[in-house]
Amino acid sequence: MRATKRLGLGLASLWCGMAQADYRDDIGYRQLQQLLGSGVPTGAGVNVVLAEASTVTESDTLRYPRYAPDTGQSRFAGKTFSYPGPQASTGISDHATGVAAAFFANDSIAPGIANIAVYNADDWLSGLVAANAEAPVAGSRIANHSWIGRADGETAADIGAYLRLVDRVVQRYEFIQVVGMDNGPSNSPLLGSAYNAIAVGRSDGGHDRGSDPVDSVYGAGRSRPDLVAPRTTTSGATPLVAAAAALLVETGHSGAGRLSKAGQAIAGIGQVYNAERAETVKAALMAGARRVTDNSAGSANIADYRSAGHQTANGLDDRFGAGQLDVFGSYRIIAGGEQDSVEDGGSAVLAEAGFDFDQAFGGLGSNRTASYRISAVSDLQLAASLVWNIGVSDDSSLATVFYDLDLELFDTTLQRTVGLSNSRADNSENLWLALSGGHDYQLRVIAATSADFVWDYALAWRMEPLTAAPVPLPAAALLFSAALLGFAVSGRGGRLGASRV
Repeated sequence: MRATKRLGLGLASLWCGMAQADYRDDIGYRQLQQLLGSGVPTGAGVNVVLAEASTVTESDTLRYPRYAPDTGQSRFAGKTFSYPGPQASTGISDHATGVAAAFFANDSIAPGIANIAVYNADDWLSGLVAANAEAPVAGSRIANHSWIGRADGETAADIGAYLRLVDRVVQRYEFIQVVGMDNGPSNSPLLGSAYNAIAVGRSDGGHDRGSDPVDSVYGAGRSRPDLVAPRTTTSGATPLVAAAAALLVETGHSGAGRLSKAGQAIAGIGQVYNAERAETVKAALMAGARRVTDNSAGSANIADYRSAGHQTANGLDDRFGAGQLDVFGSYRIIAGGEQDSVEDGGSAVLAEAGFDFDQAFGGLGSNRTASYRISAVSDLQLAASLVWNIGVSDDSSLATVFYDLDLELFDTTLQRTVGLSNSRADNSENLWLALSGGHDYQLRVIAATSADFVWDYALAWRMEPLTAAPVPLPAAALLFSAALLGFAVSGRGGRLGASRV
């Protein structure tokens, strides 16, 4: 694979401004502020990438590429911007300015983000083309992609290679990729069809759904998006999730050994604790999401989560994924800290919210089932998300490995399974269901691949008092408790035809 050809990611879409107060309430940020006060995380110390497609096409040789935000605005004061790509932006992109404002502006939910590398999306994707994965610039932990790419003129092999490169950089460098789905049905596999990315839609459901067919590994029908945010374009929704991810990364990193049982030193990145890993953050965002919403006036609500015809095999809703972004709920999961499975030495019942990152699972010198004890003192709702990466080899072959995991809730009082998420295609499994007071349960991660293997996963959960009976569905929930409140490719072929979303 060579990185010599311009990929030609052209863009065309609308940007919608935000009502600041409303969206902060709707995504649980005000609630987090009320809990933590001046101690609320800001994204401080988290370096990020903003990848934007040019607002003018490559055929406009005098003005191409144009992808930079208006960094002279006061809301970006005090921030450092770099432009590592081979071509400087010829001017300001209003789309990039709007996305940047939602992601890391001084009036966003992540004002502490101070170091931003800005790329033309074309150059960012081309920059991944190498036999071996390279660490992201400046140790960046999160990239926002408010653009989509279509397979116009590119071969399936090329598109598949791009997706593998994106998944590889997540796996190798814990580099979180937050990507927008298209604003409506389309065949746009980049980047929403990547396994290891966090795919984002809109709370009104007006976005593309499901992965697009590319090859035998990246097939159609996997559940996308992973979650939604209350914006009228996916360009606006995606940076809200990226900003939330920055708050979780900061929380996980600053919590160090207090929240995580282990970590890893990664070349070019530094120490990454289990609470801030890409899989953990994705699982926390999904388990923390709200399946039923009460948004501000003028914003769409989720009222029929997983209703008939919208249930996916991995326990999600085909329109809304895990539900709407809830910064408060996801923060509580990370702040709840890491708890081991029974098989890995954990003995206590699960806290109301928390996570586990299991480095070695699958039966090859490790356990094939991981059990977590739950004791429901009162009626509760449980939300649990299991996330693991597809593996991509760190060489020019980009060979993939995909293991199958299931997530089960077993009622030990009644001695029967009461919830099961067992997709054969997805790399997340999710449960959303009610727990009966006085019952004991086991939340189980199960290796469904027949042969023994060794792989890692992240499991996130939260429990909360059951205020209304959820729809009795086979798999998917929310768990949370007031007790936790005490927590103070190839270079040949045609064009990808990317578009802003």
